[in-house]
Amino acid sequence: MKWKSQKLLAWDLMTAAQADAAAMELHSALNALIALIATQPASNPWQSIKAVCIGTTAADLGEESESNIRSAVLVYNSAAIALVSGTGGPLLGCVLVAGVDSSRAYGAVADRRTAAASGWGPVFSDGGCAYDVGLRALSAVSRAQDGRGADTLLVNAVYRHLGAQRAEDLIRWARSHQSIHQRVSGVASLARLVLDCASRGDSVADALLRHAVGELLRAIKAVVAKLGLDRSRQPFSLVLAGPMLSDGTLFMQYLLEVLKDGVPTADVIYPLGDGAEAAAWLALWLLNPQNPTPPLRRGL
Repeated sequence: MKWKSQKLLAWDLMTAAQADAAAMELHSALNALIALIATQPASNPWQSIKAVCIGTTAADLGEESESNIRSAVLVYNSAAIALVSGTGGPLLGCVLVAGVDSSRAYGAVADRRTAAASGWGPVFSDGGCAYDVGLRALSAVSRAQDGRGADTLLVNAVYRHLGAQRAEDLIRWARSHQSIHQRVSGVASLARLVLDCASRGDSVADALLRHAVGELLRAIKAVVAKLGLDRSRQPFSLVLAGPMLSDGTLFMQYLLEVLKDGVPTADVIYPLGDGAEAAAWLALWLLNPQNPTPPLRRGL
């Protein structure tokens, strides 16, 4: 939660595995809070709050509880908040998020149309997220071990990372996870091994990175096409966000290369702040689109 000039309350609930329960609890708390504010004297600082903005993955699920939230509470999906983290307020343009458990492309235009692609979550193995890259690394290791695939540095890297000595240890590890969250976290941790092996010239790891980049490109191109941005030929902001999109990595290099050719009118920018700050910027912009916004960030 962050204050913005004593006018806004903003939250960002980004973890998909926890967003549903957290959002429902927050909705209940907000209803009680708003009722309490109404009873406070005008001198109380809580009376100066103009809007509450929440970014949550649960916003896409059509929660019935959202209909009970008063109009002063603004609920947007986390992709919208990620977009605003780069624009500093305007909900205009596109965003490509490559996260731990999912990846997503999202866009919004001036006539309030929005579009999204990917972002289905770890069970669907969204291409370009750390979990999907890690899962494909495990597949590459198993194939290299039994002769179905090419030799790769990933075998030793994965075994060393997991403390495994034999294939049975690897299988035991894969079966040991007590929850989806543990499985996703464990598998996603292997993505950095793919980055390392690819940077050392491993062709199998390199192919995994290029596949992931291709999936991200397909997602953003789908959004661009749905919104007609490919036909307008006008430049639009494209925010790159998420832990997979770190500066200086081979993965980022490959992504920027395919974006340049695949979506040539995209003006690539990067997040200016965290999710809570972005939620506050969005609320300010919705209250008054003429509010000044921070300068765009074109480099990490």
